[in-house]
Amino acid sequence: MLVYFVNTFLVILVMYLTIIIKQKRFPKENVFYAFMISLVLFSFFIAYDYLRNRPYYKYLNKAASSSNDLEAILNMTEAKTNEQLMYNKILNETYKIYNGKLAKYEENQKNYIYFVNQWVHQMKTPVSVINLLLQDNSLENYKETLESISEENEKINRGLELMLFNARLSQFNLDFKVEKVDLKVAIRKVINDNKKSLIRNSIFPKVICEEDIAVETDYKWISFVINQILVNAIKYSKDVPLNEKYIIFKVEDEGSRTVLSIEDQGIGIPKEDRSRVFNAFFTGTNGRKTSESTGMGMYLSKKICDELGHGLTFESEVGKGTTFFIIFYKGKNIFKL
Repeated sequence: MLVYFVNTFLVILVMYLTIIIKQKRFPKENVFYAFMISLVLFSFFIAYDYLRNRPYYKYLNKAASSSNDLEAILNMTEAKTNEQLMYNKILNETYKIYNGKLAKYEENQKNYIYFVNQWVHQMKTPVSVINLLLQDNSLENYKETLESISEENEKINRGLELMLFNARLSQFNLDFKVEKVDLKVAIRKVINDNKKSLIRNSIFPKVICEEDIAVETDYKWISFVINQILVNAIKYSKDVPLNEKYIIFKVEDEGSRTVLSIEDQGIGIPKEDRSRVFNAFFTGTNGRKTSESTGMGMYLSKKICDELGHGLTFESEVGKGTTFFIIFYKGKNIFKL
């Protein structure tokens, strides 16, 4: 606009100076009249350009505010000028290239997940065979050695389970079943699965649940979360110098929600580590003291609880222990998550 008005002024000025040089009279009204005609024509052009571009820019603004609607962004019907049509073409071509690369990546990811699942299942077979061999009564003379093998075998099994659940988590919506789960039954099953480790480390589990309380969740996934918290509780409680060490499972019905707390008497989590407990691969000060820590257990537990619509929090004090809380919200439709 500025260039246009400067240009118009210069044209009128050149004409005016030419007439003055020729010593002819040129009324100022004519200068003003010429300038007004130019302004009117320019106003018409601006109005036309505005009306032509307004729908397209309005559509761009609407598409930007609804970024989830990809089809609406790609199928722009308001383009009229060559520049707008070219922009639409570039956008569609870019999307095609991106979509092709994404499809290739998804295919590779599916193959990877399939391989991991197959590999874990193959590795679980020798673990089961080792467990059966360890139960052979004729090997009593090698009891101490067999107990060490059994302990290491448990570590392998836990690592395989962690790998398997990590692989399945990326396709969580294809691998979960919501049902009424009795928390007391689930807790006892997890305790039974870890009884050897509890006995070996002289840790006594306590279950406090006044009545049978059922919650809506997926039994397999929530069992993994409870098991992971228990495994960590054992790991960080076994070296505590107490005559009697307890891990307490407590289920409380709080009306709008049901809370499962798992309390240990372990070494506790340092204050500087508490904000990163649920971060992937974070082992923290305590985790660096043992080679067993991968930093993935609590990360997966948090992700699973988020997917199921449950809460997962904790409280801890160094030297006194840690309490994890799994919160089951009542009346929350898990299928809408």
